[in-house]
Amino acid sequence: MAYFNPYQQNYAPNYFQPTYQQQTTQPTQIQNGGFMLAPSEDFVTSYAVAPGNCVTFKIEGQPIVLEKSKGFSQLEEPKIERYRLIKEESKPIENPVKTELVSSVNDDIHHLEGEIKALWGEIEGLKNEPKKATPKRKDNTGGED
Repeated sequence: MAYFNPYQQNYAPNYFQPTYQQQTTQPTQIQNGGFMLAPSEDFVTSYAVAPGNCVTFKIEGQPIVLEKSKGFSQLEEPKIERYRLIKEESKPIENPVKTELVSSVNDDIHHLEGEIKALWGEIEGLKNEPKKATPKRKDNTGGED
């Protein structure tokens, strides 16, 4: 008959030994701003989100990003927003300065400056003119027109 030795290392793990490390699988933790890969959109709709949280999913093999968020109320339905990724050009888009527009604005400014100088000349001329006697009105009120 075989003798059962409780100190033998080959039998079931001993939870009370200090060298024993239990291997457990912890759920994936997503930090703020990270993407979680999802195989399909059905996976996103069935994924549970805690109240007051938001999780961003990237659909594998597709240029689609889904964001699932839930408000602080447990009665509230989760909201799913869908985004499509679009590639942008690598070189910046230049906005050429329209020289025609700039030259027309400069011409307008020079034209207005000339008109303003002419008006100031007229104002100075009116200031320097001697005052004429005002004619009386026909209704004999003596007021000015």
